Amino acid sequence: MEENMDYNLINTELSQLLRETYRKTDALLAPISDKYGLTIMKVKTLFELGKNDDLTIGDIGVLVGMAGGNISNLCKALEKEGYVSRKRSEKDERIVTVRLTEKGKKIINNIVEEISEKYKKQIKLTNEEYNSIIKSLNLLNEKLNVELM
Repeated sequence: MEENMDYNLINTELSQLLRETYRKTDALLAPISDKYGLTIMKVKTLFELGKNDDLTIGDIGVLVGMAGGNISNLCKALEKEGYVSRKRSEKDERIVTVRLTEKGKKIINNIVEEISEKYKKQIKLTNEEYNSIIKSLNLLNEKLNVELM
C-alpha cells in the first residue's frame, strides 16, 4: 500500500463523490416515492424495516442517518398511515420497536421492484463493474471502521 497518499485530496474528492452519488440516488428515488405519497426518508425507513424484522427507533435512526426525535416522529407518521406498528418495551419504556405491517410490506416490495427496474435502465453496469464498486465500498467501510450502533 502506498504510504504517501494525500489524505486531504481523499477527504475532499472522496467526500464530494459520495455526496454526489447520494444526491443522485435520491433523485432516482424521488419520483417513485412521490408516486406513493411518501418522502424519501419514509421510503428509506420502510426499506430498512423490510431488511430487518424488528428495529428500535434508535437503530432506524442510525441506519437512515436521522436524529432520534426526528425518526421517532417519522415512525409515528408511518404508523398513522398504516405502514408500521410500534411497540414499547415492557422492560424499558424508552425503547420502541418498529415493524412493517402487511400494508408496509406490500408497498416496500412494490417500491423495491420499481427502483430495481429504474436502476437497471439508468445505470447499466456489467457484473464486473458492479462487483468492483461493491468491493471498493466495502473496503472503504472496513477502513473507516467507525462504530455506529
